[in-house]
Amino acid sequence: MIRPESKGIVLVADDAAESLAMMNEALTSAGYTVLLAMDGTQALSITERMIPDLILLDAIMPTMDGFTACETLKKRNELHDIPVIFMTGLSDSEHVLRGLEVGGVDYITKPVNIDELLARVHVHLSNARKTRSARSALDEMGQPAFACNIHGEMLWSTVKTRELLQTLGSSESELETLIRSDIAPWLARAPERNSHSKLELGAHSLQVRYLGRPSPAEYLLRLINDDDNVLQAELRQKFLLTEREAEVLMWLSRGKTNRDIAQILAMSPRTVNKHLEQIFPKLGVENRASATAVSLGFLNSL
Repeated sequence: MIRPESKGIVLVADDAAESLAMMNEALTSAGYTVLLAMDGTQALSITERMIPDLILLDAIMPTMDGFTACETLKKRNELHDIPVIFMTGLSDSEHVLRGLEVGGVDYITKPVNIDELLARVHVHLSNARKTRSARSALDEMGQPAFACNIHGEMLWSTVKTRELLQTLGSSESELETLIRSDIAPWLARAPERNSHSKLELGAHSLQVRYLGRPSPAEYLLRLINDDDNVLQAELRQKFLLTEREAEVLMWLSRGKTNRDIAQILAMSPRTVNKHLEQIFPKLGVENRASATAVSLGFLNSL
């Protein structure tokens, strides 16, 4: 795939030559690189050679209409996040709804108002770049994060999310079903940033933490695995702990006293203290407070 340097590459598909010429001139004058297609089939062919930053699709075109083209484009991983704006007649409300259902982010009524066109292209390109930036950052940090819309439909997920789901014996489709039923109503109540909700995925308990909105139609969320066994395994691997040390550290990170930990793990407080003496140097700390801070910092990063 070729993706040349550009202020922004906009693919325009419209079977009306005059409309195509007008948008080409306006977008080119505004500093965009413009790719032109007369129908959906041509648009798909162009994307095989060059990936646009945004796509403008006429809803009704010969050979392949905009709806079918959009559905086909969204099935390709490299094009899934590219914003698609539909162009349709003022009275065609069914076209607007259909366009949004197949993956469009917006629509413009025809005849196209150039000022409105340029404004919407600018907004959606900006939002798409913020989304790609957030996704790349989360991928690089190894965070199990994903984005969905207000209806709970998943828009994208990081590699770590898919790995976590695989570890739990689940899938994105199962997660999306729960997001729609359990998390979407919570999002509709406008939760505060960094607040969280519980999610039961089969036999596993997860936290879903709300991170914010990279764009108006996108909710960014992070999965946190609350399963004790998984957390203990992560602690063992990170700090080279024994199984028992990992158990003690996990409960210490939850604010438990030596007496509490002893009761939970069926050992004496003295034995708990012995384990802590082994744990501190492995974490590079000298006391309980520092050990708690280090372990919490690590667990919160998962």
